[in-house]
Amino acid sequence: MSDRFMIEIKEEADLFILEYKLNKHLQKYFPDIVSSAVVVLVAKELATNILKYGGAGFVSLEREGNKLKLIAEDEGKENLDHMAKGAKKGLGLGLSVARRNCDYIEIKRKVDGGTLVEAVFSQSRHSNDKMLLDIGIATRPHYLEEENGDVCFFKELNGKYLLFVGDVLGHGHKAGIVAEKIKAYLAECDYDDLQSIYYGLEDRLGNDRGCAAFLGFLSKNLLEYVNIGNIKGWIMNAFSVRSLSNQSGIVGRMTVNVKTFTEVLPAGFVLMVCTDGIKRRFSQPSEIKALKNMNASKVARKIMEEYGIKNDDASVFVAMDRGMKF
Repeated sequence: MSDRFMIEIKEEADLFILEYKLNKHLQKYFPDIVSSAVVVLVAKELATNILKYGGAGFVSLEREGNKLKLIAEDEGKENLDHMAKGAKKGLGLGLSVARRNCDYIEIKRKVDGGTLVEAVFSQSRHSNDKMLLDIGIATRPHYLEEENGDVCFFKELNGKYLLFVGDVLGHGHKAGIVAEKIKAYLAECDYDDLQSIYYGLEDRLGNDRGCAAFLGFLSKNLLEYVNIGNIKGWIMNAFSVRSLSNQSGIVGRMTVNVKTFTEVLPAGFVLMVCTDGIKRRFSQPSEIKALKNMNASKVARKIMEEYGIKNDDASVFVAMDRGMKF
């Protein structure tokens, strides 16, 4: 099977198809992409620009040596001059997200009309002296909704990994809009301390719906995190399971005296974080350790299948030290 990927973009529903299929493709063919969530976010932003400015087109992904090239090409409803002018409006966010989260981006006007955007990512954004992670994410909306108010996000930032798991109040379209706003903020964010990121998120939410949120920095031996609301989490290895601390509150809706918690990471650690769309009975060490010998993606999917609540948005985030052995 080929590792080449392409999705046609003709209508808004294709954005959801793109997100789902691209996540699957990256997990299968490019498991070493530690910033796969950012690749997906950039792809969705560029696909949205196709609908806004190009009428229709496609998004594709291909390998070039040790790099990945994300290509967004449209039919040319509007010309490149208008596209450049529009960059200060709706298009600006998409290009800003891409520029901040890829090695380089190039915009070309095609001879026969239309625009081609190429965003290039390093296949592996870490060196041998850094921690190697296996990341797994499972997330889905309320069974009666198409849009998801939960957020799972991670990226490298200043030598550490920025992690976020959030649950926007409510469900459906309005919650989904806020979730996308949170993702865009995190993709743009370059603060190197949790307090600044947290208060920046509060400002970005403004008068929108609030959210429960786990926000953390993960380095080789340490997890620093803020956990507001009903987000559950654990750190474990072959010998222990520890629950993460949290504070009551709602980000953007209640004033919180934010505390930063710190956990020293054991050798071969596994970090799991879940929204309240995962049943509360998923909390026993015996249940967690029963998931041994799976990779992070399989663990996340299995938890979702067995413990997900269908009438709520639900998310599971799993980060494993690649040296992990139960």
